[in-house]
Amino acid sequence: MMFRGRPQRSKSRIVDYRHLNEVLSKDPRRGKILITRRPPFEVKAPNVRKVWVTKVPHPEAVPPTKLHVIEQIIWNQLNKTASDVILDAFEYLMIENGVEPTLRFVGKMRDMTLMRDSEFYVTVSNGLDERVLNILRRIVE
Repeated sequence: MMFRGRPQRSKSRIVDYRHLNEVLSKDPRRGKILITRRPPFEVKAPNVRKVWVTKVPHPEAVPPTKLHVIEQIIWNQLNKTASDVILDAFEYLMIENGVEPTLRFVGKMRDMTLMRDSEFYVTVSNGLDERVLNILRRIVE
């Protein structure tokens, strides 16, 4: 695929949620944006901007149904500094928003990271429905 006059390789992938720490520690000089259900104090990796997705009212939290807010946070951060994006809340967003809106959100996240020459990861568990996983693979990879 050609983009801005240079060849591009796919920089997005699906990873097992148990490998999140490996993804966060990859290239520690590069910034990371983590969209997660984990509270901010649980993530101790350097250079990680956390987007905490929860229904609990908190100054550092974003409600799971506010996909447009998460999107804007990611876009603003990508425009400030080169960062990789890790979506570690796919199943939760899917439960709260439905399958189709969440898959559309993932597609937009992938496109935004591609435009900024960043890597995009989606963590999943083995409990994800095979049909949804196959569609997610087509969107992400």
